[in-house]
Amino acid sequence: MERDSPVAPAPRLLAAFLALPWWLDPASCGSRPGARGEAPLPPAVAATDAAAGAPVPADTAADGPGSPPAGGAAEPDDATAEDGAPDNALAPAAGIDHETLPERLTAAGFAPPPGGFLACVAELDLDESRTRVLAERWYDWHGTGTDVGDWNPASTVKLYAAIAALLRIRALGFEPRATLAFDAPGEDPRFTVAELVEAALGPSDNLAYDYLVVFAGFDELHERFFVPENGYRGTALRVAYASGPWERLGFSRFLRDSPAIAIEQDGRTRELPAAHGRAAVRCSRAACTTPVELAEALLRVVLQERLPAERSYRLPAEDLELLRGLLRGPRERGEEVVERLRPWFGPETVLYHKAGFAKEWYTDNVLIDDPSRPRVWVVVLAGYPGRSVLNDAANAVGRRLAAGGVGGAP
Repeated sequence: MERDSPVAPAPRLLAAFLALPWWLDPASCGSRPGARGEAPLPPAVAATDAAAGAPVPADTAADGPGSPPAGGAAEPDDATAEDGAPDNALAPAAGIDHETLPERLTAAGFAPPPGGFLACVAELDLDESRTRVLAERWYDWHGTGTDVGDWNPASTVKLYAAIAALLRIRALGFEPRATLAFDAPGEDPRFTVAELVEAALGPSDNLAYDYLVVFAGFDELHERFFVPENGYRGTALRVAYASGPWERLGFSRFLRDSPAIAIEQDGRTRELPAAHGRAAVRCSRAACTTPVELAEALLRVVLQERLPAERSYRLPAEDLELLRGLLRGPRERGEEVVERLRPWFGPETVLYHKAGFAKEWYTDNVLIDDPSRPRVWVVVLAGYPGRSVLNDAANAVGRRLAAGGVGGAP
C-alpha cells in the first residue's frame, strides 16, 4: 500500500519511549562546529527528537528521541583508536565541478552563512519518456560535496539505515512485515522492520534508527553496504543516536555491538546471535558521511528503475514504495528547505527528502522531480547555525535550477 505521508511511531515503539526515565539524559549530539561557542540545547518537551527517550519535536537534535552524541571516547576496534588516524579521508572528487555552483549563486547575490556551509547538486538528464537517465553532472560548493569534516549530518543518515535493514531482511528470506525481537534484560522489544523504517523516516525517531542499525549489523554495513560499488567512501554509523535510552534498555551505545535478534514471520523463525562488529571505521563521531553520498543514496532509491542495473540497490517494488512514500510525505518539522524550493517548480512536482538538525547544524537531502522538465535534481544543503540558516541557499538554488539548471538550460 502506498504511503503518502509519514506514519506515527508504532504504539509499541512509543510505549518503549515513554517507559524510559528520559529526564536523566542531557541533550548532546553530533560533531561540534570548530572554534565557536555553543549554547546547550534546551530540554526536549514534545514530539520526537531530543536526547532523552520521551517524544520530542521531529527533526530536533537529529530527529528522534535521543540525540546523537558528539562521538566521545573511541572504541578499541575503531581505526581512530588503533592508529590515531583522522576521520574518513575525503572521498575522491573526480567528476565534481567545484566552481560553477559558487560562481552562479554568488553572481545572483547569494552569500553563504558564515558559521558553515556545504552544498552539492546533481543534475540528471532524462530521455523523452523520462524513464531513463541519459547523462548527469555533479556540482558542489568549493569542494564541500565530499567533506567528511566538522559538520553534522544528523538524521539524514537514517535513510542509510532504512535501506540496509530492508536489504538484510530480504537477504535473510523474510519480508519487512517480519517481527524482530531484540534480546534485552527485561521484556524484549518487538517491532516489524516496516514499523522501524516508518518511525525512522517519518517522525524521525532515534530509537528506531538504532534498532535498524544493529539489525543491519555493523560488519554487514561497513564491509558490504558502505562500499564504493554502492556509492559510499566516507560513511560510517558508530554510536546510538538515542544513546541514553538505548543504554537503559541494556544495549551498548556503540553500534558495533548487536544484541541477539529473533525474526518471526508467518510461523517461520530465525535467530541471529549477538555480535561484536570487527570492521575498522575511520570516524570519531556518532555518524560520518558526505553530501555526495547522501545525494547518491536518495537518487538510487527514487530513480532505481531509471538507472543502470549496476547502480541499483535492487530493492523490491514494495520496499521502494515504502521508502518513497515516506520520503515524499509532509512532516511537522524539517520542511524549511523544501518549502523554499517548491515554488520554483510546477504544481505536479514531487520533492523527496530527509532532513536533519543537530547541534545547530541543519541539513536537507532533496530530490526534485518536476514532470514538466527533462531533468531531475538532487540538492544537499548543510548550514550552521539554526533551522533558518539554509533559507537563502534554498531560494538561490531553486531560482537557478528553475532557470535551467546549474550549468544552464539544456
